[in-house]
Amino acid sequence: MDQNAKVVQELKELKQKVASLEDLLITGRKEKAGPGRTFMDAILPLLFGLFVVGPVAVVVIGVLMIVISWVGKRF
Repeated sequence: MDQNAKVVQELKELKQKVASLEDLLITGRKEKAGPGRTFMDAILPLLFGLFVVGPVAVVVIGVLMIVISWVGKRF
């Protein structure tokens, strides 16, 4: 019987925690980001692509071209 009371109490606590998290999610969605935040959210992926993905792609394509030309000369 005591264990059932413990389980019921823990279940009530979990329901309260879930309710408070749902409230946080609902209020968090209503807040709008400012123009600076929106600008940074748009610029950061572009800069990442420009300075990280671009050079990596160039190196990979360059290595592939060198390997293909080397294989072509051997046959």
